[in-house]
Amino acid sequence: MNDNQLNYLSVYNGIQDMVFVMCVSSDQRYFYYEFINEKTKKITGYTDDIIGKELAEVNSGALLNVLHEKYRKVVMLKQPITYEDSFHARHAGDKVSETTLTPIIVDGKVKQVVALTRDITTLKEAEYEKKISQEKLRFSRQRYKALFDQNPDAIIYLDLDGNITNGNNVFEQLFRIHLDKKTIALLSLIHNPDQTKVSESFLQARDGKTTYVETPILTTTNVEIHLQFKFVPIKVHNTIHGVYAIIKDMTKEHKAKEALIKSEQRFRLIAENSYDLISLLDSNGKIVYASPSYAYILGYPVYYFESHPITNFINKEDQAAVEEKIKQAVTHQLSFTIECRIYNRLNEWLWFEINGQPVFTTDHEFKHLVVVGRDITDRKRYEARLKTLAYHDSLTGLPNRRLFQDRLMQTMATNERNQNRFAIAMLDLDDFKQINDQKGHDVGDAVMQELGKRLEQSVREMDTVARLGGDEFIILLPTIETKANVETVLNRIKAQLQNPWIIEPYHLTITASIGVILSDGKGFSTNYLMKQVDEALYKAKNNGKNSAVIEIHETTN
Repeated sequence: MNDNQLNYLSVYNGIQDMVFVMCVSSDQRYFYYEFINEKTKKITGYTDDIIGKELAEVNSGALLNVLHEKYRKVVMLKQPITYEDSFHARHAGDKVSETTLTPIIVDGKVKQVVALTRDITTLKEAEYEKKISQEKLRFSRQRYKALFDQNPDAIIYLDLDGNITNGNNVFEQLFRIHLDKKTIALLSLIHNPDQTKVSESFLQARDGKTTYVETPILTTTNVEIHLQFKFVPIKVHNTIHGVYAIIKDMTKEHKAKEALIKSEQRFRLIAENSYDLISLLDSNGKIVYASPSYAYILGYPVYYFESHPITNFINKEDQAAVEEKIKQAVTHQLSFTIECRIYNRLNEWLWFEINGQPVFTTDHEFKHLVVVGRDITDRKRYEARLKTLAYHDSLTGLPNRRLFQDRLMQTMATNERNQNRFAIAMLDLDDFKQINDQKGHDVGDAVMQELGKRLEQSVREMDTVARLGGDEFIILLPTIETKANVETVLNRIKAQLQNPWIIEPYHLTITASIGVILSDGKGFSTNYLMKQVDEALYKAKNNGKNSAVIEIHETTN
């Protein structure tokens, strides 16, 4: 071998992708291994024993057919070609590859073909995860748009200058305007005398506080309506990017309050035909009148409530806030809005939005407090559902990465005080990609859901099973002291995985690689521990399928 050949072989050995140099037979139909670089040997397990052998002596089946087809094509075209395929890595299973075949032409004939094979598994997995994420994002946006468009209340989004950037159909109908793409300042829709209090409420929301304010407005058709604005800051990564407002039409309630001032008899007529809880309170918060709606909404007769403080029927956690609002209304003539829970005869806690309006005589003496309560239980369930979506995986219902890290931080703080250990286990299914590719994503999703159930059955109620994404799951085991304890949990998990997997119409065999760290958490960050358990999983996968690796990470005294 001359110096030039030694030089190019040295170059090939320095390349971090797999390199095959193939000698082409004189009839241009057969291809013999002339050289493989060190990276090829490390990944595939091939040795120099294959040098001089034809493709058919080293490969077989579908792979051989593909190789012959591609090599003969490059010989025929006499120009490089690139194609994607798969290969088997010695310690990492099946991988996705991209191969470029380059012909070496001498005197018009292809004498050699140089194959450069690059492992693109990570790239393909990232593309797949990106596609799944985009589909989930599209679904979330559609679901969010449905909540926005179908909400019974008017909703608008405001930029930090108070300009309306978006609004739902209910808003346009309520204000009798069309937003289109024009910019409208919210204050331009408010009467001059009331602009100040609306502006103050908006500015408080812009500073991070949820606020309420009521005001009359005159629509474009000169109809006066009374509205309640709930301003809520839009926070992203602790930065306020705008404010959204939920706007309720309180015109009926306002007319009810006006009717009360003009006539007690007329007030009772309205109250007795209302589906809201309407009551009159004295200066001590005692109910002196309760509307008939108390009976059919809460299930108790009206006399059950009258002559008793309203806070007697309110959840203990909400009582202090309600009492303070009543005190401020009586003392400073302030109306208020507050959300609280009231129990019914079925011992259920229903959520109500309470609007309080103090009534004073012409001599400024307190007369009574008008309280109107609207059932918002369904809205609260909506909000709770949205919160659940933010912290749980949509496919399995398990906690997601965000909730898992919150619980990990709590466990680290608790265990540091109590001098306890905890463990984190990260799990990755073996050959899950083959299930998705060969059986379809519906079967893959069913496997993910069943795996989540089996993992939860394998651990204690106090433990946390979460899905990080794809087929990667993670388990938090607080207050677990020894490596033997961890091995017991792993044995339960493996036993669950060995049970039959019947995902119609398939009978599957499922194994997993598991990496575990056992730690006291002292001096470590959550990011550090997550990285260490990921490395433990990587080691387990390198050991072969159905393997587990347990490592201990602790500070030394």
